[in-house]
Amino acid sequence: MRMCSINSLAAVGVLTVSFAAVGSAQQGPPKPAPEMAQMTYFEGTWTCSGKMFESPMGPAGAMKGSVDVRKDLNGHFQTGTIKGTSPNMPPFEGRFNLTYDAGMKQYVMLWVDNMGGWSQSASSGWKGDTLVYEGDSHMAGQSMKSRDTFTKSGATSMKHTWEMEMNGKWMPLGDETCSKK
Repeated sequence: MRMCSINSLAAVGVLTVSFAAVGSAQQGPPKPAPEMAQMTYFEGTWTCSGKMFESPMGPAGAMKGSVDVRKDLNGHFQTGTIKGTSPNMPPFEGRFNLTYDAGMKQYVMLWVDNMGGWSQSASSGWKGDTLVYEGDSHMAGQSMKSRDTFTKSGATSMKHTWEMEMNGKWMPLGDETCSKK
C-alpha cells in the first residue's frame, strides 16, 4: 500500500512538472494552428448549383444550395452551415466543423445533417488547387467510406464532388459549382 502511494505521488509530481514546463513555454491561451490560414478560402457565403446522381442515397436531380462558412472558437475551427433543395427530396441542412490536428498533421472535419447522418473525415491539405477529404460516413445504421473533393477555379469559384465507396468501388453521388458572394 505504501509503495503504491509513493508511486502515485511520483506520477503526480512528474505530471505537475510537465504541465508547468508547457505552461511556462507558452504565454496566454493556445494559438490556432498556422495551417488554419490555408482554409480562409472557404470563409464567406457561397451559392451552389449542380446535380445529384441516382444512387441508394436518393434519386437523380438538379440541386441548389447555399453555404455559410466562418472562423470560429478563436480561430481554432471553421464552422459552416449548408442548406439545399432538390426536387423529390426534403430540404437539406448540414453543419460542419473543421480544424487542423498538429499531432495527426491533418485537417479534420466533423459533419452532421438533418437526415441523421454524420461523418468524420481528414485531409492532408491542398495539393495545388485540389483539396480531398476522406473518412467514414454514417446514416440509418449504415456506415461507408466517403470522399469530398474541392477544386478551386478562381478566388470566388470552386467545384465540389462527393462520392461513397460501395462494393469496393467509388460511386459518384453528385457535383456542384459554387460561387462566393
